[in-house]
Parts: sequence; structure tokens; C-alpha cells
Amino acid sequence: MKFSTDRKTLAEVLSQIQGLTDRKTDFSITSDVLISASGSEITITANNLETVFQGKYQAEIESDGIISINAKKIYEITKEYPDSKILLNEIENRWVEIGEGNVQYHIVSSDYNNFIETPLIENVSFIDVQASFFKKMINISSIINFSRDEKRPYVLGVLIEKISIKNKNYLRMVSTDSKRITCIDVEYKGEFKADNQDIIIPKKCLSELSNIFRKEGDIKIGVKNDHLIVKRENETIMVKLLAAKYPGYQYIIDTEDKIPIEMDKNMFLSMMRRMSILTSDDYKSVIFSFKENKLIVTITNPEIGESKEEIDISYKGDFIETAFNPFYFIDALKVIENDTIVLYIKDNKNPCIIKDIYDDKLICAVMPIFI
Repeated sequence: MKFSTDRKTLAEVLSQIQGLTDRKTDFSITSDVLISASGSEITITANNLETVFQGKYQAEIESDGIISINAKKIYEITKEYPDSKILLNEIENRWVEIGEGNVQYHIVSSDYNNFIETPLIENVSFIDVQASFFKKMINISSIINFSRDEKRPYVLGVLIEKISIKNKNYLRMVSTDSKRITCIDVEYKGEFKADNQDIIIPKKCLSELSNIFRKEGDIKIGVKNDHLIVKRENETIMVKLLAAKYPGYQYIIDTEDKIPIEMDKNMFLSMMRRMSILTSDDYKSVIFSFKENKLIVTITNPEIGESKEEIDISYKGDFIETAFNPFYFIDALKVIENDTIVLYIKDNKNPCIIKDIYDDKLICAVMPIFI
């Protein structure tokens, strides 16, 4: 195999897949990237058993072939290579010559026959979604992480499903750790088919999806054979879905029987940040006291001290005293774009719902802490 290609393009592609190839698996070959050359293009494939990336790029090919080579090393070489074009030439005994002239590397490759086989997925029904909207869904869902010892599949993944609102179809992404929920909807074009299964994407794959589809424009999303398939022009990602049922969440984000309270987002965010100063691993509860036209927020931490703040709000219901983790509000408020929010509260047993006053496509819910 021998080809030359644009160095900048190759470096960008290799940069995008570093998170995928860096992930530890039981097979060392998953840290490699597979490069095949044929005709007038090269195909780059990365596969860590859960996520597969494949892209096709133009190249000047002198001879066809396939190599499997360490993704990190070839990225570092390509990134620092001084010329606009870079040459890769497989010589003998799996040695690969990279570069020419005054700058050359000789790197040993792996046996490409050991590279993880790429799933063959055909006849996929795709929908079209704006890449920026899909990236926003991922970024918002990613604020809820999981611990290393977590076993619950619905916490380890995010749910994707189709919903209809006022005769319009939306793609919904739901993320939870059982203490809070984010739920975001975006419009799509086409017919979404999901093979009658819950579509649960591993959270650890979200950053890879976000990194690779960074450009503007539309992407195509489909589900087939227990995989989420995302395509954009010459690039494709396939993510293996978690085999599990997602628990019912709709009743948690329902605001029908809750009291709405308009509030300035930045003022409330600043208050939560100040309250979080006195939290610790053992004391994370902040007490919220809702009474007519007032919200009083207090924290008492015997290890550190105490704090109290009072603000005017448009609340007309009965007295409610409940407790929340302030960091969950901070995370939610940071992903809301406008300056006015609406809190929905019912009692000390139900979650507090947070929405943008002008955008009901994003819902965040924070569960109370029982005290």
C-alpha cells in the first residue's frame, strides 16, 4: 500500500477518533486505526467494540492495500508533520514508512486480519436532524454522568425516542441518574423506525458522537440491528445500544399539577453557587422554603457553618419546605439559554421542574432530598 493525502484532513480525522481508540478494552487492536487504500480514496476505520467510526477521504494512491496502525502514534506524527501532503508507504514485514525527504518515520503496524470486524448494517431508514441540534442534545444529556460502580442500564445510557407534540414529530433524548433528569426535544425530517426497542445509547459514547459531528448542516440518524447509526456525508458512526428497558419518566417531568414560579436565571444561579460553598460530601442538602411571595434558602453544615438568603418571587401557594442538591440546579441552569426561567413546585415529595420560559423543548427535573 502506498498513498499520499492532505495532512490537515488526515490529522483532523485522527484527532476526532482519539477518544474512541483510547478506551481500554480486552483487545489491544482496538487502539489501532484501520486504513485501506483503493481507487482514489482511503477508508479510515476505528472500532472499540461499542463504537465504530468509518470515513472515506480523497487520496493519491499508487498501490492498494490495508494497514492496522496505532491511532495515537500516527495522529501525533501527522499533526506535527511539516508538509501539506503526507505519504504512507507499507514496505516489508508490516513496517510503514510515513513521510518523505527530510522527515521520515518507520512504524511497525499490526496484523490487519486481527482488526475487529465492522458490522454490516444495511437497509437503514434515516431521519434528518441538524448537526448543531444533535450536538446540543448530547451536551445537555452529558451533564448527568454516572459512577464507575453503577450497574443500572438506564443510568449508564441515554434514551432516544420519537414523540409527537401538536401533530409535529420530535426526537427526544432523556438522561437521568435517578436524582435528576434532563429531557430535550428537537425536530426532524423523515420517518423514524426503531424496530420496537428502547434506544439506549451508552453515555460513555456520547463524547465520541459530539466530537466527530462538529460541523454545521444535517446529519442522518437511523436504528438497525441493535445499533444507532449516524451519518454525515462521507463519515459514519455506529454505536451498539444497551439491551435494557428504560423506566417510565413522563410523570416526573409533568408540570400540570405544579405551581409555576418565574425567576431570573442568573440571580437564581448565583444564589445556588453561593449556597454550594458550604456543602460537603456529608452535607449536600439546601433547604428551600416557599411561602407567599418569598423564597428562603438555607444551609446548615456543622462541619463548616451556615448561610441564609431570601428573595422575592411570584408564589401564591401553601407553605412548602423541601431540600435539594444545589449543584443539580447549577448544572441545569447552565444549559438554559434565556435569562428567565420557570420553576414548577408541588410539595416536598415531588421534583422541582426547571424550564426556559420561552422554550419548552428542554426540561430539567431535580428530585428532592428527604430530610
